[in-house]
Amino acid sequence: MTAARMHAIVLAALACGAGVVALVLASDHKDAKLAWAIFGPGVGWSFIGVGLYTCRRRAEFRLGALMTLLGFAWFLFTLDAANSPPVYTFALVAGGLWGGVFLHLGMTFPSGRIRSRLERAIVIAGYLIFPLANLPPLFFAGPHELGCDECPTNVLLIRRDGDAADVASAVGAALYAGLFVIVLAWAIRRWRRTAPFERLQLTPVYTFALLTFLLVTVARVGAGEAFLWAAFISSALMPFAFLGGLLRTHLFELHAELSERLEELRASRARLVQAGDAERRRLERDLHDGAQSRLVGLALLLRTARTRAAHDPQLAQLLDRAQDELQTSLAELRELARGIHPALLSERGLGPALHSLAARTPVPVTVDADTGERLPAPVESAAYFVVSEALTNVAKYAEATRASVCVRRVDARVAVEVADDGVGGADTARGSGLRGLADRVAALDGTLTLDSPPGRGTRVRAEIPCGSPPRLPDG
Repeated sequence: MTAARMHAIVLAALACGAGVVALVLASDHKDAKLAWAIFGPGVGWSFIGVGLYTCRRRAEFRLGALMTLLGFAWFLFTLDAANSPPVYTFALVAGGLWGGVFLHLGMTFPSGRIRSRLERAIVIAGYLIFPLANLPPLFFAGPHELGCDECPTNVLLIRRDGDAADVASAVGAALYAGLFVIVLAWAIRRWRRTAPFERLQLTPVYTFALLTFLLVTVARVGAGEAFLWAAFISSALMPFAFLGGLLRTHLFELHAELSERLEELRASRARLVQAGDAERRRLERDLHDGAQSRLVGLALLLRTARTRAAHDPQLAQLLDRAQDELQTSLAELRELARGIHPALLSERGLGPALHSLAARTPVPVTVDADTGERLPAPVESAAYFVVSEALTNVAKYAEATRASVCVRRVDARVAVEVADDGVGGADTARGSGLRGLADRVAALDGTLTLDSPPGRGTRVRAEIPCGSPPRLPDG
């Protein structure tokens, strides 16, 4: 909506409100003039104000236009304060349009769009019943029959017939009641079918809308003007119920968008971890099949050269030193390859890989690993490196005499725990190893906790979901 159109609507609303005040104060038959002078324009302005705000903030919704239209339809209703018989009669009929717009508004919240044939039929019925149900009694009802002896005579009066007017009013009341029952059943059905979070936005709207509809229906049945006044008060509060519902709708959309982005982030982190594991396996294979194989071949050549250099002690000594250095380099290369990604983990699984890891730790380590079938590759890799980093810290810093590794699979999660009897005092904030592991585990929707009181050992525990995380092809 353009600014010029919005300004024009505001000016029209102010003019209509001022006209209502003047009309009420000059009325010869309107009771509670002061209340109507305040209440009459206030209801219309509240709907128009909230409607324009909605149009500006949520332009994709038609709800703002309907709320604005309802405000002006309400001003039509207040024309029944007029002393002019034609204007008064027009208000008795056309004033009912506010009920049709009101029903349209409640049924199409929050988008303002009709979603089904049933909704369309109910909305059309509302636009017909609310104004036209008041029409037949006017053919037979004079001021007395309408309950207002001081009111102008309606121009549609054919002949005064109290019985005919009562019958026509009863038919109109039955139409109101029938429409209310249908709307109530529809609202309950829709409310039950919505998600719990969406119910939060529908509840205030449906509560006020159905309450207002019920009060109008009871008043039309003949329960008295007290119910009509209660309906007007409920109507005055309705814009704020709609506004609250819209705000909740916005929060719901933000929540859904945030959840979607969070899922995308989780999937992205999982893909990064899996891509890193795939790259680790590739590097391990390259080292094993490339550099390590060449060094083994070089060791064979040196051994052959050493055999042929037996007659030259000095050359033989140099070749022996070269072989020793080469063997040391091979051992370091194998350890490096194993640290990048242990081949045993890929070939035989987590249990054997953890026993091999414990055997290389200088501190005695007991391993209890029972996961049943093989875990998903990302989970196995994360669990292995949790144990590897924890045992490395045990060997370097813990001053422990023993350590234990326990791996258990419970339902759809695997728990990994590494404990030692060392000096404790470990802190993830003082080292990048455990922080990196925590990020790695979190990427799989898992958690890593550290319990390391000074002097009482250290316990590292990771819990990782092991359902069916997305897999990437090895490469």
